[in-house]
Amino acid sequence: MKPKINIITIGVDELERAFVFYRALFDIADDKIGAGEDHVAFFFDDDFSFVLFPREQIAQTAGKPETLEGTPGFVLSHRADSADEVDEILERVLIAGGSIITPGTESEWGYSAYFEDTEGNVWELMATPTAN
Repeated sequence: MKPKINIITIGVDELERAFVFYRALFDIADDKIGAGEDHVAFFFDDDFSFVLFPREQIAQTAGKPETLEGTPGFVLSHRADSADEVDEILERVLIAGGSIITPGTESEWGYSAYFEDTEGNVWELMATPTAN
């Protein structure tokens, strides 16, 4: 098996609230969004989907006790093309109702920031220098 992630599903406490946040953040056409009673899926290029699913149903499906609200099980990371793009995304996060955990900061590996969506899921934004 060659690992390739095709779908990321994150748990949410309020599906409608999470949908409104990601709809505003992703800037995706309506025909690239699918929804059911218990989920919303965003379909992107390269066979990749991002799905919102009730947190308690994810826990139930996995046979685990329900997680505490706001406790991330993982961090989603997005590689931006530049520090400016990282900052532009952070602006969109605030407009969409999310919050910034760590503003854009330079380090030896590049420029990065962390934000939280409306459901407490943590994202990292990073712009790494390219090799010349």
